Amino acid sequence: MLQAGSSSSGSSSPVFLQSSEATSSDSYRKHISVAFPSHGSANQLRLFADIPNCVKRDDVCPSKLLLEREQRLGGGDEETVSFIRGKRLLRELSTWGIGGPCNYFVEVFDEIQLISAIRFCATNSIEFLIIGKGSNCLFDDSGFDGCIILNRITTFENIEDGVYRVGGGYPINKLGVQCSNAGFGGLEFAGGVPGTVGGAAFMNAGADGQETADSIESVEIITTDGIKRVLQRKELAFGYRTSSFQEMKDLAAIVSVTFRLNRSATAKTKLQRHLERRRKSQPIYQRSAGSVFRNPEGLGVSAGELIEKTGLKGFVLGGAKISELHANFFINFNRSSSKNMIDLINLVGEKVDQQFGIRLRKEIRIVPYNAS
Repeated sequence: MLQAGSSSSGSSSPVFLQSSEATSSDSYRKHISVAFPSHGSANQLRLFADIPNCVKRDDVCPSKLLLEREQRLGGGDEETVSFIRGKRLLRELSTWGIGGPCNYFVEVFDEIQLISAIRFCATNSIEFLIIGKGSNCLFDDSGFDGCIILNRITTFENIEDGVYRVGGGYPINKLGVQCSNAGFGGLEFAGGVPGTVGGAAFMNAGADGQETADSIESVEIITTDGIKRVLQRKELAFGYRTSSFQEMKDLAAIVSVTFRLNRSATAKTKLQRHLERRRKSQPIYQRSAGSVFRNPEGLGVSAGELIEKTGLKGFVLGGAKISELHANFFINFNRSSSKNMIDLINLVGEKVDQQFGIRLRKEIRIVPYNAS
């Protein structure tokens, strides 16, 4: 999942544990710990407010100090997330393998940590993006001048036969395989999609006549103010690679999706057929971001076919290359820079427009260094 965050302040915020070096140029590599009380007891609030500026460069706030003060005050459970400053390279978080360092980086494993991270960014006016597998984004070589929040919410709950509530960070291909092997149809196409459940819902991912939206019952989201909302399927609109989520100005992240699937005697066979077709027609073992362009609607021709007809299949620009297996897959085959890839994307778009009068729309997202 990738979603740019707002920098407006939330209605409430956690207590921040950070050093006085937070904005100094010589503290480029460091951690910041944010403690967010789970239950908000008075003792817990005193516990976290009473801790001095204890985060030092390359350190996480000392857990021993937290423990000692909690024992004195009789506090309870808390959630703590650690922000890493300037160390994490975005090329490590993207299937394209392109991108420089982000200013802040944090992994979240549940919705309390996610809310804490969002409120930290909002209160400190830090732009943020939430990602899952990074399978549809192109990061800048300079990195990202904000915070990357990596969604690791991978909960999986089988509510009843064919009904699954799944975390936004859960791999969508894993879910597709699990459900199909269990004899439930609707997500067979997902078995070969290298993204997350949240990303699939956001983009309405699909293939071979199936779409994510077809099986959605409800979606839980977190807003940029750190508020949780549950949206029923009837409240959402979906189209070809589009969804209501893409138009929501206050959307921060998709926390979980509930799917309702139907029994299918052919689900497992259909899954295997999808996987085999992908192996033969797509460069699944090379660094790509899947389809770069959306297929033109109502024309009966795919983006890949149009690109192939321009004669650009296999074309190389710097370290970027159009796949010889599938013309709508662009490969980082030799340490491509983001500029290489952007130039290749623009070249292809111009060629298709010149030859066929068709303006292709990008399916991937280009993330600039400064998102504002």
